[in-house]
Amino acid sequence: MNRVRLRDAYAPSNLRDIYATPYDTYKWPAHRIRASVTVAFAEAMIKQYWVRKVADLSCGDGSISGDIAKYADHRFGDLSGESWLNWHGPIEETIEKLSYTDLFVCTETIEHLNDPDAVLRRIRPRTRHLLLSTPINAWDDYKNPEHYWAWDREYVESMLGEAGFKACSYIELDLRNMPDGEYCFGIWWTS
Repeated sequence: MNRVRLRDAYAPSNLRDIYATPYDTYKWPAHRIRASVTVAFAEAMIKQYWVRKVADLSCGDGSISGDIAKYADHRFGDLSGESWLNWHGPIEETIEKLSYTDLFVCTETIEHLNDPDAVLRRIRPRTRHLLLSTPINAWDDYKNPEHYWAWDREYVESMLGEAGFKACSYIELDLRNMPDGEYCFGIWWTS
C-alpha cells in the first residue's frame, strides 16, 4: 500500500488559471477510451442499483456524466465557469450545496486535490454510491502539473474505507501502451 505526494498545492488563484476551461476528453484517444469504459461500467451499475439522482461536481466537459444522464436526474459542477453547469467552483466548496444523491461521480478528480481524504469524507454523507476513477501506480507522474498524488489500488481502497465507502466492484484499465496513454486507471463503484 503506497501513496506519494507529487507536488505542493497551488494557490487558489493559480487553480482558476489552470482550470479556466473544462477538461476536453476528446483531445486524447486514451481518455476517450477511459471515458467510454467508465460510462459502460456506470450504466451497468446504475441499472443494478436503481440510481435515479446523480451528481458530478468535477465533470470537466461533462462527457462521462452527460452520457449517463439519460439514466438519472443529473447535477453538474466544475471549477470552470461554463454556463451550462449547475454549480461553479472548487469541489471542496460546491459539495456543501449538494443535497443527498444516489450516485456521486468522481472521475479523474482526487489526484488533483490537496486533501482528497477530506473530500471523500465530505462526499460520503451526501450519497448512496460513489463512482470513482483515478490513475494508479503513476509514480513518475511529475510531468502532469495538475496531479498532486500518485497511489496504488490498495491505498485508494484504504482511503475509500476510511471515508466510509465499501468498494463493491472494481475494474482496471491499462492504457499505457497507447501512443498518448500515460496511465493505468482504477475504476470503483462503492456503496
